[in-house]
Amino acid sequence: MTTKPSSLTQPAPQWRATQSAGVDQLAQSISGWDQVYDQTSPGQFYGGLTELMLGQVQLFIESSSHALVQTCKTWPGATWFGIPVQRRQIVRVDGTRVASDMLALHTGHGDFQLTTPDDFGFLGIVIQTEWLRQYAALEHSELPEALLTQRVLQVPDDCLEAFRRWLCQLLLEQPAQVAGLTLQGQQYFLNEAVAGLVQLLTHGKNGPRENVSAQHARRTLRRARDYLQAHTDRCVTVHELCEQLGSSPRALQDCFRKYVGLSPKTYLKALKLNETRRELRRADSSLASVSDVAERYGFWHLSQFAADYRWLFGELPSETLRKRSP
Repeated sequence: MTTKPSSLTQPAPQWRATQSAGVDQLAQSISGWDQVYDQTSPGQFYGGLTELMLGQVQLFIESSSHALVQTCKTWPGATWFGIPVQRRQIVRVDGTRVASDMLALHTGHGDFQLTTPDDFGFLGIVIQTEWLRQYAALEHSELPEALLTQRVLQVPDDCLEAFRRWLCQLLLEQPAQVAGLTLQGQQYFLNEAVAGLVQLLTHGKNGPRENVSAQHARRTLRRARDYLQAHTDRCVTVHELCEQLGSSPRALQDCFRKYVGLSPKTYLKALKLNETRRELRRADSSLASVSDVAERYGFWHLSQFAADYRWLFGELPSETLRKRSP
């Protein structure tokens, strides 16, 4: 069985949110960092930080009311990735401008400097560098040595926007919902975060190989659908599907990209959400509420289910349910 390197070690995720009335307080809010913030625009400062620790990964969203020069240093052996919350805001990492279709990053033991504008929001991911490389290797997505030494990486704008939206949804959940996650739920979000990051880092390198035949891709897709339909009571992961089909993650991705033009992860989620939509619209369904439907189809995190559903169909599951024919 293929496993991820170093499973979660904490019995529960560490989630916290803080509000800061000064730059020094904000600089000291994030766990494990050594930082100094200098305010460069006039006015009374306020900021905030929401942080989630999931095993090897630190996720956070930071907001600041005024322009700052931030001197930052994370823990040794880790890589930081930064994504502006709003597009087209001018931010620089060590003097290099971060455009709307770029990831900012820093690897190493030394510090780095961020220059941020007024009313700024920043998403951050910190991950042990070697653990990230091991994860990528299991995904058949080797990270070149020089990749993580850059200050910015250009990535597809639509992919970055989808990842930005997902991270914002996760970090802005109510603390009781996040802190109450089961170990399975923690592992799910950990895998979602790291898999999404690896996909951004390796964009363009994982397109379908030309030696994948349409017949093989079609056969693989049918076997995948058969397995999913036999396990409608839970969310099947890409790695579980690989194990059941005897396929590597890269080979599975080749088949899905070749036949439907989607990644396995995107396809699995879309298929599952479409199943719930049909159930919500069924007049003869025995499931009377959104939570009943979500539980029946294996969506154990209700608010995340609602957000994903709304993104795909343009309405909340509760709105679909209200339209159910009597």
